[in-house]
Amino acid sequence: MLNFLKKLLTSRWLWRLIILVGVVLALAILAFVYFVQSSKRIQPPEEHTDQTVYLNQNWRVEDRNTYYYSPQGTAVPQGTTLGAVRYDWFVNLELPLSTERFASPSNMRRFKFLVDPAPTPANPDHLPVGFTKHFDADIGDSVLDITCAACHTGELHYKKEGVNYALRVDGGQAMHAFTDLNRGTFGPTLISALLETYINPAKFDRFADKVLAEGGDRDLLKQQMGKNLAAFLSIKQNNPLKHLYPTREGYGRTDALGRIANTLFGDHLIESNMQVSAAPVSYPFLWNIWKFNWVQYNGSVAQPLARNVGEALGVGAHIPLRTPEGAPLPAEDMFRSSVRVEDIEKIELALQRLVEPEWPSEIFGAVDQPLAEQGEVLFKQHCVECHGPHVASKARQMQEAPLKKSVHDQWLIEVIDLDHIGTDANAAQGFVEKTYDLSPAGITKDTIHQVLYPLFERRLARDVLARLQTLAIAEQLSDEARAAFAALAAQYPPADHLADAGFEPSPFPAIVTVLNQFELKPSYAQTVDSQAYKQLSCGFKCQVNALWWDINFGRDANTKLVGSLDPTKLTEGLGLNIIGLLIKNRFYADNNLSYDQIQCLEGFGTLDLPQQIAGYKPRPLAGVWATPPFLHNGSVPNIYQMLMPPEQRDKRFFVGRRDYDPAHLGYISTPATDAETDGIWFDTSISGNHNTGHGFSATPEQWAAYKGDYKNNPLPKGIIGPLLSHEQRLALIEYLKIHRDNPAGYQFEPAPSCLASSGQ
Repeated sequence: MLNFLKKLLTSRWLWRLIILVGVVLALAILAFVYFVQSSKRIQPPEEHTDQTVYLNQNWRVEDRNTYYYSPQGTAVPQGTTLGAVRYDWFVNLELPLSTERFASPSNMRRFKFLVDPAPTPANPDHLPVGFTKHFDADIGDSVLDITCAACHTGELHYKKEGVNYALRVDGGQAMHAFTDLNRGTFGPTLISALLETYINPAKFDRFADKVLAEGGDRDLLKQQMGKNLAAFLSIKQNNPLKHLYPTREGYGRTDALGRIANTLFGDHLIESNMQVSAAPVSYPFLWNIWKFNWVQYNGSVAQPLARNVGEALGVGAHIPLRTPEGAPLPAEDMFRSSVRVEDIEKIELALQRLVEPEWPSEIFGAVDQPLAEQGEVLFKQHCVECHGPHVASKARQMQEAPLKKSVHDQWLIEVIDLDHIGTDANAAQGFVEKTYDLSPAGITKDTIHQVLYPLFERRLARDVLARLQTLAIAEQLSDEARAAFAALAAQYPPADHLADAGFEPSPFPAIVTVLNQFELKPSYAQTVDSQAYKQLSCGFKCQVNALWWDINFGRDANTKLVGSLDPTKLTEGLGLNIIGLLIKNRFYADNNLSYDQIQCLEGFGTLDLPQQIAGYKPRPLAGVWATPPFLHNGSVPNIYQMLMPPEQRDKRFFVGRRDYDPAHLGYISTPATDAETDGIWFDTSISGNHNTGHGFSATPEQWAAYKGDYKNNPLPKGIIGPLLSHEQRLALIEYLKIHRDNPAGYQFEPAPSCLASSGQ
C-alpha cells in the first residue's frame, strides 16, 4: 500500500492533473472576477434625488401600501417553489466581491428600482416598491415576492431652483431592466452574489450568521442555496445559446407575452414549446383600466381577474403542470397555483380608486390656458375618434359588465388593425400566430369544451338580451313594437343562469314570434319588404340581423368553434386563456365560492373570453404626459414626436434616464455623461423596435378624401391624421397636460371584498 501511494505521489500524470485542475480553478476565478468588475463598470450610477413628491392621484396612504406591498404569490426565479430565493436571503445577501448589502437602497436604485425615502411599517427592510414576501408552506419559510407595483409605478425627475424632485407616478411605467440579462443588470448580478456566497466560505459564514438562528443548520442552508442556483440555471428560456429574445428589452420594457408563454408552456411544460420572441413592450399605465372592456396592448383580455392572474404568472407565480417524471398531474392536483387571489383582489380594489396624475404646475410650470384651449379643439378633431373615451350604452354595459352601476364605468376600446395603425407588428402578430402544445399537461379537447363552451353560451345569452334591450328603445319602431321588445327583455331569464340551463326552456320562440309580428326580417336572409325594417337606422338594422343570427346559428357556431380547438396547437391567446380559466376554477372549487362571489371576484360579472385581433388598442389619454416613452414598444421618446411624421422621429435615442422634459412631454433622451453608463441606446431599425405608424402626415388631398372613414376611405398604412404645424403640436401638448377622461366630479368607491363572506 505504501509503495502504491509513493508511486502515485511521484506520478507525472497525477501532478499534471492537479496542475490542470488548479489552472481551471484559477481561470474560473479570474473569469468570475472579470465578469463582476466589468459589470460594475457598466452599471448605472445611483439615482440621487432630494425630495419625493407623490402626485395627486386620489390615493390614501393605505391604498399605496396595499398596492406596493401586497404579495401576489410570485417567486424568484420565476415559477419555482423549493428553489425560490428566501426573503431573508435577499435582505442579507452581499454584492459579489463586496460586503455591501445587495438589497441596500443605494444598490437597488442603481438597478433603477424605486425605493422610498425611508423604511415604513409596510416596508421595514427598505426594499424597492413592489418587493415584498409571502409564506410558502412547501418550504416553511417566507420567499421574495415581486408584485405588479414593481413594474407599474413610475417616477419623473426634474431639477428646479437647486432641488432635484422625484415625482412619483402611481400606476405609471417602471424604468428598471428586470428581465434583461445583460451584464450589469439585476438578474446576472443576483446570481453572481448567490454563487459567490455559495462557494466562498468567508462570505457564506457572514451570510449564515445573519439568516440563521443560533445553532441553525448551515449544511441545510448550503443545500438550499444549491437548489436555488440550480433553479436559476434550469430556466431554459434564459439560456443565452438559444437566443430566444434577440431584441434587447433594456430599460422600461419586457417581452411580456413571449416570456409568460415560454415560462408556462416551455419551462413548466415541454421544451419544444419554447419560441423566439422579439416583441418587447413598455409597462402600460394602470389608472382607469378597470373601466376598459378590453385591456392589454392588443385588446386581448376582458376580465379584471384574468388580467391579474396572468400578470402574476408572468412575474413568477408557481403552477406545476406535470409531475417530476413528466406525466400530467392527478386530477385532484391539477392547476393549483401559488397565485394569491385574495391579495390580488385587494390590489384591484385599490386600483379602482386610482386616477390619472394632475400636472404639477408648481414644479413643471403653469399651463398656458389659451394654448390648451386651442389644443382641446385639435384633440376633438384628431384624437377623440380613436382614444375616446367611448362610454358604453346601458345595454352594452349590462352585456359586458352587468355588475357595474353606471355606463360611465364601462368604456369601449376598439383594436385598430395593423394595416391602419402601422406600428411595429411583432407583439400583435405573435399573439395570434404562435401555437403551443398543452396536451402534456393533461389538457384535452374535452377539457377545453368544459371550460370554454359555458362561457360562449353565456356570451350568446347576454348578446340576445342586449339586442332586445337596444330594440326596445329604437325610435324608428312603433310604440307597440318597442313595448313588445321591452316586455321580452323584462321577462328574459337571467342570462348566465339561462346558459347554465342550456337554454331550456328556450325564450327564442317567443322572440321569433315578436320579430315576425313586426316584420323584422334579416337582410342577409331575403329581400326585405318590411317598411319597419327599412326605416331603422343602420345601427338598429344590425341589431335585428344579429338577433336573427344569434337565434338561428349562435349555438351551432359555439359548438363548431369550441370543437375546432386542438390542445396540441393552441394560439398564445387561447393557451393563456385556458390555463387562466383552469387556475381560477380550481381556486373557486378549493374555496367553495358561491356563484355570486365568483361573478363579483372576476370583476363586475365580466366573462373571461379572449379576443384575437392583429392590432393595437388606442387607450384613453388622461395623464398620458406622465408615461413616456410612447407606442406599445416605447420607440418614441416624447409626445411631440408622436405628433410628427414617423420618418422625422429620432431613429436612435438614449433610454434609462428619468429626467423629464416638460416642453415635449418625455424623458431626456441623451446621456448625462460621456461614460453613457446611465442607460443604453435604443435603435428603432431593429425588429420589435420600429417607430413607424401613428403618423400625422396626411397630405391635404389625402385628408380631404378620408372624411373620418378609414374602412371605406383608408389613408395610407400608418397615417392617422393630417400634417400638423409646430404650433399645433405645442397646443396639443398643452392640452394633454390637463385632459381628463372622467366627467367633472366623478368619484368611484369600490365595493367591499367579494371574498369576505367566504372567510378568505
